[in-house]
Amino acid sequence: MRELPKDAPSLFDAPPSPSYLHAKEFVRWCCSFGNEFRNSPDAANLRYWTRKNKVKIGDREEAEILNAARAMLLKHVEQSVRKAAAKFDAPN
Repeated sequence: MRELPKDAPSLFDAPPSPSYLHAKEFVRWCCSFGNEFRNSPDAANLRYWTRKNKVKIGDREEAEILNAARAMLLKHVEQSVRKAAAKFDAPN
């Protein structure tokens, strides 16, 4: 049987907030330039992303998106480092 991640949603969980969903898409955009480049999840990049994607957000929501995006980006980078370390440690 396959194990589910600890953060997997259940049927009883509330749907994610719009801020969380925007942050997820924003981080996807931040990391979309390949493994060599990491665009930082800062306010200037968020504002550019919102204009580019025609997303309307308020000041409070901007702060929520940035906080969530930073945590998501750190998790993404951590997973990439683990993956690279596993490749390095794996016998040929």
